[in-house]
Amino acid sequence: MSLSHIVNVFKKTLEHEKLVTKSINDLAQVDYSTFNFLQWYVAGQHEEEHLFQSGANKIEIIVIEEKGSFIIDQEIGKFAK
Repeated sequence: MSLSHIVNVFKKTLEHEKLVTKSINDLAQVDYSTFNFLQWYVAGQHEEEHLFQSGANKIEIIVIEEKGSFIIDQEIGKFAK
């Protein structure tokens, strides 16, 4: 699998996370009780978006700078934590 494919996986996952965030935000607009209940999920989704955006950015830098698979392995290993 090429590095550009890995970047695309991160970008597609990020787009999916943004869709989930939008869905949660739409639900949160129902009423005040729903809004309060969903705040934990909204915060979690923002973390997910940041995680995958950061991953895609780092992999793109690796591709540009040609640092190789070793750095990718290190960065992807951080996602498991």
